[in-house]
Amino acid sequence: MPRPDGRLEPGQPLRGAISARAWNRAQDAADLVLGAHAGTEGSPGSTVLKPYTWCYCKASATVSRWGVLAITGMEVTPTSSSGGATASFEEMPVLTGGTPSATTTAWCVAVEPIESGKIGKVAVGGVVQCKVNVDKTDDKFVACLTNGLKTGASGEGLILWKESGTGGGKWALVRLASAGAQGIKRGTFTAPWSKGTAKSVSDAVTSETTYANVKNYFANIKGSGSKACAIAYVGTEWILIAAEC
Repeated sequence: MPRPDGRLEPGQPLRGAISARAWNRAQDAADLVLGAHAGTEGSPGSTVLKPYTWCYCKASATVSRWGVLAITGMEVTPTSSSGGATASFEEMPVLTGGTPSATTTAWCVAVEPIESGKIGKVAVGGVVQCKVNVDKTDDKFVACLTNGLKTGASGEGLILWKESGTGGGKWALVRLASAGAQGIKRGTFTAPWSKGTAKSVSDAVTSETTYANVKNYFANIKGSGSKACAIAYVGTEWILIAAEC
């Protein structure tokens, strides 16, 4: 009898005079077409699906399994030619990751322990389990801080489930790179703010969170001192959409 995944053991007969090797190759081709290997882990031939999208990352700081790394760049950057660097990037892109900070907005979750200077797998999209610091029990999002992930009213990850209670070390199931997770943020900035320039905006809801290089496309804002504002993530940048007069 075939294995539960449809494959045969070497030497096992199959009616129709087809070899086990040929049958298994046909199974591999079917898996590829149906996407059964996308985002999978395990032994060769495994079809155990994972709910997240992963890639490799070289860590500049040791991170435990389900810990967080700031995405800082690429280990090998492609060039304008078709040389080794470009071929390496095309074949298997490898991120670089470091210690996150309160201004980190691009981050990933280690799905295995990674030592400093080593390469391991990280989740960059989809749904992944992780450890978070729960600030308030009704928080819906997670954002990155220096010591890991913290829940709040805004953030780059949407909480699907989390352990009850508050404090650090709580298990959570988070959807990464959720379009709705960015949303609109309420913050503060230091006036004046000229049209066409960028400023840093502090989150008025989630402490320790700052949004760098927020662009003002619309009007000159006069005055001085701290003023309230609202910002939104549009395309690939934060922009000012409302400001206190």
